Amino acid sequence: MVTYQRFAPPEALRDLVEHVWLVESPPLASLRQDILIPNGRPGLAIALAEPGTRHDPLTLAEWPNTASVFGIMTRPQVIGQTGTSSYAGVEFKPWGMAALGRADRLVDGVLPLSDWVGDGTTAALVEQLRAEPFGPARADRLAAFLKPRLTEVPSLPLVEQAVRVIDEAHGRTTVAEVAAAAGTSYSTLYRVFTRNLGIGPKQYAEIIRYYHFAGGLIGGDAAATLSALHGYYDQAHAARDFKRYTGVSATSFRAVQNGIAALMHGSSVQDGTRPGG
Repeated sequence: MVTYQRFAPPEALRDLVEHVWLVESPPLASLRQDILIPNGRPGLAIALAEPGTRHDPLTLAEWPNTASVFGIMTRPQVIGQTGTSSYAGVEFKPWGMAALGRADRLVDGVLPLSDWVGDGTTAALVEQLRAEPFGPARADRLAAFLKPRLTEVPSLPLVEQAVRVIDEAHGRTTVAEVAAAAGTSYSTLYRVFTRNLGIGPKQYAEIIRYYHFAGGLIGGDAAATLSALHGYYDQAHAARDFKRYTGVSATSFRAVQNGIAALMHGSSVQDGTRPGG
């Protein structure tokens, strides 16, 4: 059984971090695979036990799931795990890579944590996290590590407003509507959005629309109903996006273990366990 918890960040990080998360599961005798669906958020993941793997089903690239930061994904990843699983991580706001000072924003990219903070700092952080019990104290420790290492993001109010409009519409909006709601021009929105997220507002909206579509499938709703609810013209259109964002067909997705996706869609943040600001 997988145990998954997530915690609200301290006040000082709330403009940059969505939540801190922890995952643990007992030893696995055989390989378990989960599809990680793009959700428009960069992240940080640190293995505290036996590291698994991350696999891109479209490019076939594979790498160890040890300690890394990654930008917004525009395509799926498959997480593979055997043995004992224990991870601590962070889901950033969509502009999180700008807060890390990454000029390339790492879209579909992965950076070893040691390349950002150094081998010694990474090793020390892993030991500190292992020393804390699973729960709020471990989340506090990770948040405290990040606090002095994130920088202010330029143009944050405009980007934040545009992201909020897209998120609240579940991606079912146009760039023109987003620009109007944010009180800016199409060209300014595109420039500021791309500079801070690494992708444009239209592509971000597509990712968010699909994320909610997939969440409905995880919940067991009929694909035909969801395709209508989420702005797809027909099932063929929905099927193409499904393959694009998961790497498999809808039928295969239901057959694959996708517990991580279900947890991401179904868990709430524990506000009472955040560290102080």
